[in-house]
Amino acid sequence: MLLVDKKTIKNKVAEQKRHWVRINRACNNNCLFCLDRENQNGSIFEIKEVVADLEVGLEKGAKRVIISGGDPTVHPRLAAIIKKAKALGYEHVQIITNGRMLAYEKFAAELKQAGLDEVTLSLHSHIEKDFEKLTGVSGSYKQALSGLLNAQKQGFIVSVDIVINKINYKKLKETLQFYIKLGVSEFDLLYPVPFGSAWENRDELFFDPEKAQKYLQEAFALSKNKNLFIWTNRMPAQFLEGSEDLIQNPVKLHDEVRGMLPELMAHVKNGRQMGCKGERCQHCFMQGFCKDLDELLKNKKLPGKKNPLCVNAKETKEKSLEFKFNSKFTLEKFTDFYIKNRYFVKSLRCAKCKYENICDGAWIEDVRRYGFRFLNVRK
Repeated sequence: MLLVDKKTIKNKVAEQKRHWVRINRACNNNCLFCLDRENQNGSIFEIKEVVADLEVGLEKGAKRVIISGGDPTVHPRLAAIIKKAKALGYEHVQIITNGRMLAYEKFAAELKQAGLDEVTLSLHSHIEKDFEKLTGVSGSYKQALSGLLNAQKQGFIVSVDIVINKINYKKLKETLQFYIKLGVSEFDLLYPVPFGSAWENRDELFFDPEKAQKYLQEAFALSKNKNLFIWTNRMPAQFLEGSEDLIQNPVKLHDEVRGMLPELMAHVKNGRQMGCKGERCQHCFMQGFCKDLDELLKNKKLPGKKNPLCVNAKETKEKSLEFKFNSKFTLEKFTDFYIKNRYFVKSLRCAKCKYENICDGAWIEDVRRYGFRFLNVRK
């Protein structure tokens, strides 16, 4: 019953309307996996520009704002931005940071006084040498830990982001346990994406999830703790077999699409090829979405997928709808269609099934509801 309740809470949080605001393109770390490196030019956004963005979120109905960068803590007027967000009407203000500036108690106290509610800290290892290899900054480990303790002292809601990679995955369980002992009860485990520094350093960072299954499952098992919330971000669903409750809520695809919006719309309107298309696709969480979008643009229509061939799918819903490309097309509508009718995934066991080459697997929501165990692989 507790797991059901926790799942309900997680779904409610994931579906909560939120607005992301970038306030700078500057960071005091030099992370190996920074997906946004090419956009980090050191610029600091003017307050009026940030306020305009905050107002856009409110117009769209968001009551929760997530402030990011770069690293937002290097913006000289972060406290003023937080205070303004609250004055405009945001009920919950969150920042995503590496935590180093929070090591300064006065700074952390200023953010609390301004109205900051939540801090998400990027803490990718509990081992100092691994931590600093990933951040690229000597001394960042001790500063970040001090930042974590100060954030807790100020009474912020505190969560931890961990980018899983070749350097840290074998110690992922121990890393989680280390921060749990420090009082952290919420984690977001991020799968690396093939952009920015992460792509440049892919040989050092990218790993084979099948070979890592033992270590990943040991870490995922900690989510059974009733007082612990673990999320995954962009983690391929097939590597969560046995821990399907950790599969990312499909509604989060809308956030991914919004992050790619300019390039996606240029592709739709002008036929301009996505700059990332090619070798990166096999490593990208959005591969299926982009492939379906290409098929839609080519054929002007796209059918829903069929139920898996290996199950008696009485309780599953046939995806028989069709999406047509016309003048009323929006990426938001297409994303909704994709989630409801095309977002299908396979178990690792499917590779042994006689239907492997003609089956798309199972609908993501059926997998989240029943688990991969409802697939009866036919040999």
